[in-house]
Amino acid sequence: MTQHNRITIFCFFLWVALATPALAQNPFLAEALKLDRQGFVEESISPWKQFIETGPEKDLHIYAQIKMCIALARFSRYTEAVEAAKALARKYPDHYDVQFNLGNMLSATHQFEEAAQAYQSTVQLQKNEGLGYVGLGLSLFGTQKVDQSVKTLRMVRKLFKAQKNIPWYQNVRIMIGQIKGFAPYPPDFSNLWLANNLKLVHSTYEKSVFKNFEDNLNF
Repeated sequence: MTQHNRITIFCFFLWVALATPALAQNPFLAEALKLDRQGFVEESISPWKQFIETGPEKDLHIYAQIKMCIALARFSRYTEAVEAAKALARKYPDHYDVQFNLGNMLSATHQFEEAAQAYQSTVQLQKNEGLGYVGLGLSLFGTQKVDQSVKTLRMVRKLFKAQKNIPWYQNVRIMIGQIKGFAPYPPDFSNLWLANNLKLVHSTYEKSVFKNFEDNLNF
Protein backbone atom coordinates (compact mmCIF):
# COMPACT_ATOMS: atom_id res chain seq x y z
CA MET A 1 0.00 0.00 0.00
CA THR A 2 1.42 3.36 -1.00
CA GLN A 3 1.78 6.22 1.46
CA HIS A 4 -0.80 8.19 -0.55
CA ASN A 5 -3.35 5.38 -0.19
CA ARG A 6 -2.66 5.06 3.53
CA ILE A 7 -3.24 8.80 3.97
CA THR A 8 -6.45 8.63 1.93
CA ILE A 9 -7.83 5.74 4.02
CA PHE A 10 -6.84 7.46 7.26
CA CYS A 11 -8.61 10.68 6.18
CA PHE A 12 -11.74 8.72 5.26
CA PHE A 13 -11.95 6.98 8.63
CA LEU A 14 -11.22 10.26 10.41
CA TRP A 15 -14.12 11.87 8.53
CA VAL A 16 -16.44 9.02 9.49
CA ALA A 17 -15.34 9.27 13.10
CA LEU A 18 -15.99 13.01 13.18
CA ALA A 19 -19.23 12.96 11.20
CA THR A 20 -21.56 11.81 13.96
CA PRO A 21 -19.71 12.05 17.28
CA ALA A 22 -22.63 13.82 18.93
CA LEU A 23 -24.98 10.95 18.13
CA ALA A 24 -22.49 8.36 19.28
CA GLN A 25 -21.46 10.16 22.45
CA ASN A 26 -24.61 11.92 23.60
CA PRO A 27 -27.56 9.70 24.54
CA PHE A 28 -29.86 12.73 24.96
CA LEU A 29 -29.44 13.75 21.30
CA ALA A 30 -29.92 10.17 20.12
CA GLU A 31 -33.08 9.82 22.23
CA ALA A 32 -34.51 13.17 21.10
CA LEU A 33 -33.98 12.33 17.43
CA LYS A 34 -35.44 8.84 17.85
CA LEU A 35 -38.60 10.14 19.54
CA ASP A 36 -38.99 12.98 17.04
CA ARG A 37 -38.65 10.70 14.04
CA GLN A 38 -41.14 8.21 15.51
CA GLY A 39 -43.71 10.99 15.90
CA PHE A 40 -43.40 11.34 19.68
CA VAL A 41 -42.74 15.06 19.40
CA GLU A 42 -43.94 16.08 22.86
CA GLU A 43 -41.87 13.31 24.47
CA SER A 44 -38.79 14.60 22.63
CA ILE A 45 -38.86 17.94 24.47
CA SER A 46 -37.17 16.67 27.62
CA PRO A 47 -34.18 15.01 25.88
CA TRP A 48 -33.76 18.08 23.63
CA LYS A 49 -33.52 20.20 26.78
CA GLN A 50 -31.11 17.76 28.42
CA PHE A 51 -28.94 17.73 25.31
CA ILE A 52 -28.83 21.54 25.20
CA GLU A 53 -27.75 21.61 28.84
CA THR A 54 -24.66 19.56 27.92
CA GLY A 55 -23.30 22.61 26.05
CA PRO A 56 -23.12 21.30 22.46
CA GLU A 57 -21.19 23.08 19.74
CA LYS A 58 -22.88 25.95 17.90
CA ASP A 59 -24.63 24.21 14.99
CA LEU A 60 -25.92 21.36 17.14
CA HIS A 61 -27.07 23.82 19.80
CA ILE A 62 -29.00 25.89 17.27
CA TYR A 63 -30.54 22.83 15.65
CA ALA A 64 -31.63 21.30 18.97
CA GLN A 65 -33.04 24.49 20.44
CA ILE A 66 -35.04 25.31 17.32
CA LYS A 67 -36.39 21.75 17.37
CA MET A 68 -37.34 22.18 21.01
CA CYS A 69 -39.00 25.56 20.38
CA ILE A 70 -41.18 24.14 17.64
CA ALA A 71 -42.13 21.12 19.73
CA LEU A 72 -43.08 23.37 22.65
CA ALA A 73 -45.19 25.60 20.42
CA ARG A 74 -46.92 22.62 18.82
CA PHE A 75 -48.22 21.62 22.24
CA SER A 76 -49.24 25.17 23.22
CA ARG A 77 -46.31 25.72 25.58
CA TYR A 78 -45.85 29.13 24.03
CA THR A 79 -44.27 30.94 26.97
CA GLU A 80 -41.48 28.35 27.12
CA ALA A 81 -41.09 28.39 23.33
CA VAL A 82 -40.69 32.17 23.19
CA GLU A 83 -38.28 32.22 26.13
CA ALA A 84 -36.13 29.52 24.51
CA ALA A 85 -36.17 31.36 21.17
CA LYS A 86 -35.14 34.63 22.84
CA ALA A 87 -32.35 32.93 24.77
CA LEU A 88 -30.98 31.42 21.56
CA ALA A 89 -31.13 34.81 19.82
CA ARG A 90 -29.22 36.45 22.66
CA LYS A 91 -26.45 33.87 22.23
CA TYR A 92 -26.36 33.92 18.42
CA PRO A 93 -27.87 37.27 17.33
CA ASP A 94 -26.34 37.20 13.85
CA HIS A 95 -27.58 33.77 12.80
CA TYR A 96 -30.32 33.68 10.14
CA ASP A 97 -32.12 30.58 11.39
CA VAL A 98 -32.02 31.74 15.00
CA GLN A 99 -33.69 35.04 14.07
CA PHE A 100 -36.22 33.29 11.82
CA ASN A 101 -37.17 30.92 14.61
CA LEU A 102 -37.58 33.89 16.96
CA GLY A 103 -39.81 35.63 14.44
CA ASN A 104 -41.90 32.49 14.10
CA MET A 105 -42.36 32.06 17.85
CA LEU A 106 -43.23 35.73 18.38
CA SER A 107 -45.64 35.94 15.46
CA ALA A 108 -47.35 32.72 16.58
CA THR A 109 -48.06 34.45 19.90
CA HIS A 110 -49.20 37.71 18.23
CA GLN A 111 -46.17 39.68 19.45
CA PHE A 112 -46.00 41.35 16.08
CA GLU A 113 -43.76 44.32 16.88
CA GLU A 114 -40.99 42.05 18.14
CA ALA A 115 -41.65 39.51 15.41
CA ALA A 116 -41.18 42.20 12.77
CA GLN A 117 -37.81 43.08 14.32
CA ALA A 118 -36.69 39.45 14.18
CA TYR A 119 -37.82 39.00 10.57
CA GLN A 120 -36.11 42.30 9.69
CA SER A 121 -32.90 40.76 10.99
CA THR A 122 -33.33 37.77 8.68
CA VAL A 123 -33.77 40.12 5.74
CA GLN A 124 -30.58 41.95 6.64
CA LEU A 125 -28.66 38.71 7.11
CA GLN A 126 -29.81 37.06 3.86
CA LYS A 127 -31.25 39.55 1.40
CA ASN A 128 -32.14 36.93 -1.23
CA GLU A 129 -34.19 34.68 1.08
CA GLY A 130 -37.73 35.77 0.35
CA LEU A 131 -39.55 33.99 3.16
CA GLY A 132 -38.15 36.41 5.76
CA TYR A 133 -39.71 39.31 3.83
CA VAL A 134 -43.06 37.52 3.88
CA GLY A 135 -42.86 37.06 7.65
CA LEU A 136 -41.91 40.71 7.99
CA GLY A 137 -44.74 41.91 5.77
CA LEU A 138 -47.35 39.87 7.61
CA SER A 139 -46.03 40.97 11.02
CA LEU A 140 -46.19 44.62 9.93
CA PHE A 141 -49.81 44.06 8.95
CA GLY A 142 -50.34 42.59 12.42
CA THR A 143 -49.21 45.93 13.87
CA GLN A 144 -51.65 47.79 11.58
CA LYS A 145 -48.83 49.20 9.43
CA VAL A 146 -50.67 48.47 6.23
CA ASP A 147 -48.62 50.65 3.89
CA GLN A 148 -45.30 49.22 5.12
CA SER A 149 -46.72 45.72 4.92
CA VAL A 150 -47.81 46.12 1.31
CA LYS A 151 -44.50 47.79 0.38
CA THR A 152 -42.55 44.87 1.85
CA LEU A 153 -44.69 42.26 0.14
CA ARG A 154 -44.42 44.05 -3.20
CA MET A 155 -40.65 43.99 -2.80
CA VAL A 156 -40.56 40.26 -2.16
CA ARG A 157 -43.03 39.61 -4.96
CA LYS A 158 -40.41 41.04 -7.35
CA LEU A 159 -37.75 38.88 -5.73
CA PHE A 160 -39.83 35.71 -6.12
CA LYS A 161 -40.53 36.61 -9.75
CA ALA A 162 -36.82 37.08 -10.45
CA GLN A 163 -36.09 33.75 -8.75
CA LYS A 164 -38.89 32.07 -10.74
CA ASN A 165 -40.49 30.95 -7.47
CA ILE A 166 -43.98 30.90 -8.94
CA PRO A 167 -45.90 29.39 -5.97
CA TRP A 168 -44.67 32.04 -3.55
CA TYR A 169 -44.99 34.79 -6.16
CA GLN A 170 -48.66 33.90 -6.47
CA ASN A 171 -49.13 33.59 -2.70
CA VAL A 172 -47.72 37.06 -2.12
CA ARG A 173 -49.73 38.60 -4.96
CA ILE A 174 -52.92 37.26 -3.34
CA MET A 175 -51.81 38.43 0.12
CA ILE A 176 -51.35 42.00 -1.12
CA GLY A 177 -54.87 42.11 -2.53
CA GLN A 178 -56.36 40.62 0.62
CA ILE A 179 -54.52 43.04 2.91
CA LYS A 180 -55.89 45.94 0.91
CA GLY A 181 -59.34 44.43 1.28
CA PHE A 182 -58.98 44.08 5.05
CA ALA A 183 -57.52 47.56 5.57
CA PRO A 184 -60.84 49.45 6.11
CA TYR A 185 -62.08 47.00 8.74
CA PRO A 186 -61.20 46.45 12.43
CA PRO A 187 -58.18 44.18 13.06
CA ASP A 188 -60.24 41.25 14.34
CA PHE A 189 -61.69 40.81 10.84
CA SER A 190 -58.31 39.60 9.61
CA ASN A 191 -57.07 37.66 12.66
CA LEU A 192 -57.80 34.20 11.26
CA TRP A 193 -56.46 35.12 7.83
CA LEU A 194 -53.23 36.45 9.35
CA ALA A 195 -52.78 33.39 11.58
CA ASN A 196 -53.26 31.01 8.65
CA ASN A 197 -50.77 32.84 6.43
CA LEU A 198 -48.18 32.97 9.20
CA LYS A 199 -48.62 29.22 9.70
CA LEU A 200 -47.79 28.80 6.02
CA VAL A 201 -44.59 30.79 6.52
CA HIS A 202 -43.70 28.76 9.62
CA SER A 203 -44.34 25.37 8.02
CA THR A 204 -42.48 26.27 4.82
CA TYR A 205 -39.47 27.36 6.84
CA GLU A 206 -39.49 24.28 9.08
CA LYS A 207 -39.60 21.87 6.13
CA SER A 208 -36.41 23.34 4.69
CA VAL A 209 -34.37 24.24 7.77
CA PHE A 210 -34.23 20.78 9.32
CA LYS A 211 -33.27 19.06 6.08
CA ASN A 212 -30.42 21.53 5.65
CA PHE A 213 -29.24 21.14 9.23
CA GLU A 214 -29.44 17.34 9.19
CA ASP A 215 -27.63 17.09 5.87
CA ASN A 216 -24.84 19.34 7.13
CA LEU A 217 -24.60 17.54 10.47
CA ASN A 218 -24.58 14.10 8.78
CA PHE A 219 -27.57 12.79 10.76
